[in-house]
Amino acid sequence: MRSWLGVLSRVSLLTAALALGVMSGCVSVKAPERIDVGREPPPPVDSSRLPATATHDECRYELEKAYQNIQYLEGENSRLERKSQEYKRERDDYKKRLKRYEDD
Repeated sequence: MRSWLGVLSRVSLLTAALALGVMSGCVSVKAPERIDVGREPPPPVDSSRLPATATHDECRYELEKAYQNIQYLEGENSRLERKSQEYKRERDDYKKRLKRYEDD
């Protein structure tokens, strides 16, 4: 029992010393400023169109407007996608009809 207590006290003492060393700045770990993962970085965000806000409530209001705009655009995108599929079906039908007339 005594040997385990001695080992545990040494380990805890070393851990405490290491923690103090890290916290006091004796140990320095420097991370790279930029990590290259083989892709181009995204373009910078254009913040010139952001509305100026002074209060938290104004920010919430503008954020709500932005989300409403996103929902509208997603709905519009879905509608246009459906129309596009409809036009493609019509086009394919006309192509089939044309081919039938040309073959006759």
